[in-house]
Amino acid sequence: MTGALGSFRAFLASILPAGANPHRTLGAVSAPLWALLIAILAAPASAGELQEYARLRGLEGDKFVGIGLVYGLAGTGDSMKDGAASSRPYAQLLKNLGNIGSDPKSLAKTKSVALVLVTVEIPRNGVRTDDRLDVTIGTYGTASSLAGGQLVTSFLKSPVMPADPAEWLPYAVAEGELEVDPTTPTKAKIRGGARMVRDVVMNPFEGDSVALVLYPQYAGYPTASSIADLINDELSVSGHSGAAKVEDAQTIRVRIPADDLQNRNKFVAQLMTFSVPGDLIRTPARIVIDRAGKVITVDERVEFRPAAITAANLRITTITPPIQPTPDQPITDTTAWTGVATGETQRQSMRLKSLIDALVQVDVPFETQVQVIRALERQGALKAQVIEQ
Repeated sequence: MTGALGSFRAFLASILPAGANPHRTLGAVSAPLWALLIAILAAPASAGELQEYARLRGLEGDKFVGIGLVYGLAGTGDSMKDGAASSRPYAQLLKNLGNIGSDPKSLAKTKSVALVLVTVEIPRNGVRTDDRLDVTIGTYGTASSLAGGQLVTSFLKSPVMPADPAEWLPYAVAEGELEVDPTTPTKAKIRGGARMVRDVVMNPFEGDSVALVLYPQYAGYPTASSIADLINDELSVSGHSGAAKVEDAQTIRVRIPADDLQNRNKFVAQLMTFSVPGDLIRTPARIVIDRAGKVITVDERVEFRPAAITAANLRITTITPPIQPTPDQPITDTTAWTGVATGETQRQSMRLKSLIDALVQVDVPFETQVQVIRALERQGALKAQVIEQ
């Protein structure tokens, strides 16, 4: 980020009028626009390891769930009236602890307990007995807040019941003090609250092969084919050819050479660290709009065809070729109209310079930026894939 910021300052100084202060101009740029400018100036992708672009099928992780009770609530728990769902588990808990006389009706005025769903996410590489994982809690009933509560020891199992219910054994035990979500008090976490009581081992091997699944942002036949060719080239050095084949736009099947079947874990470890040059990741030019974070990232390959749009007080014009001033049609210096020259004859650096120059001149609100991008897309003037999150 620091390198990009320095590059932008130097670039801004080169395009501003003589005597202009680039630092003052930088201070006027809005935060969402900063994120867009820094993303545009990011350096081209360098080589990365295969594991940065793809995962092994079979290592998808897992989820275990359970029903639990949270106690210690200051009058914000479930209402036990009218046979609430939490009254029976609470009565059963008291009975298990020796309070034999407890029944659901006798708990009608209690509001210190809440019935909750307890969830734990298992990482892709699996876990081992006694490993600890974070727990997510959510209310089931009428509780208004879990603040101050503690989770009674709860057993977590697979959400899919086996054919024989007797085999539905717990994988983890969860308990502990809740850390309540400040924006949604009926949700909470317990950091390290789940202790594994059984191993969960993930298996990526499918006979004598493994399947590589490209992450969604890299999926596509061009990228899948390029990576398959790279794997085949790497393995051909050891005398193995045609080991990798493209199954679909996101999946590459890799056959484990016979020499490596006895040590297939080592083979997979080496496979996932193959160096992948950045130019093999052949995805379309993209603009990604993150509404939650108010961030727009723009691929350096994004181009604009000639177009003109107006959004609120912002008007942008793209012109091919750039107009030449005449006495009848002079070029005026204004922050309302901004010319962006486009065309195949121009170099990429000039396209980026024109776009940055256009945005720096106007303090563009985030929503206006989104409107501009969507308008260009609808008009067919934007040569990019727009992804909104």
